[in-house]
Amino acid sequence: MRIPRHHEQTQACRPADPGRRAAHFRRPRTGARALSVAALAAALVFGAAPGLAQAAPAATPAGQGERVHQLSSATAERAIDAAESQKGTPYSWGGDGPGGFDCSGLVQWSFKQAGVTLPRIAQDQVDHGTRVSYSNARRGDLLYWTDSGGYAYHVAIYLGNGRMIDAPRSGDRVRERDVTRYNLAGAVRL
Repeated sequence: MRIPRHHEQTQACRPADPGRRAAHFRRPRTGARALSVAALAAALVFGAAPGLAQAAPAATPAGQGERVHQLSSATAERAIDAAESQKGTPYSWGGDGPGGFDCSGLVQWSFKQAGVTLPRIAQDQVDHGTRVSYSNARRGDLLYWTDSGGYAYHVAIYLGNGRMIDAPRSGDRVRERDVTRYNLAGAVRL
């Protein structure tokens, strides 16, 4: 049974026409947490001993899912300049520019202008970098918002001093604005 996700019901980065949906592809979960969840599921389904549910998770292999380098500030500034050059461009569901953008399309296009290749979907962009708290965000980091299941449904480029640039929603345009704190999950350093 598939439980609908909140991100499919929100207006941020979602189409006005409910018949239009983007395909979201998630990588299969790996690592200690996925193994623990699988073991617990097996214990419930097959009636394994209760001690199995209390087993400690295995260690995650070193470096899995983590990037070993960070973008230079000059590269981040080129991406910000590219995003700012698109101020006023209309929001377009699935738009990857330059005639229209959705949130992840703007981020992908802006960083591409700076020579950085990013995935197309917000969740994949979040998974591409190192997550940091919003309080530790730097200019050029990506900000992201998640639903109750932890799935990133919106992404923006942080400008510093509580400001960001993004393609907010249908009927709006690419613009600079104050960081919205509702459902803000954190930042990603590329």
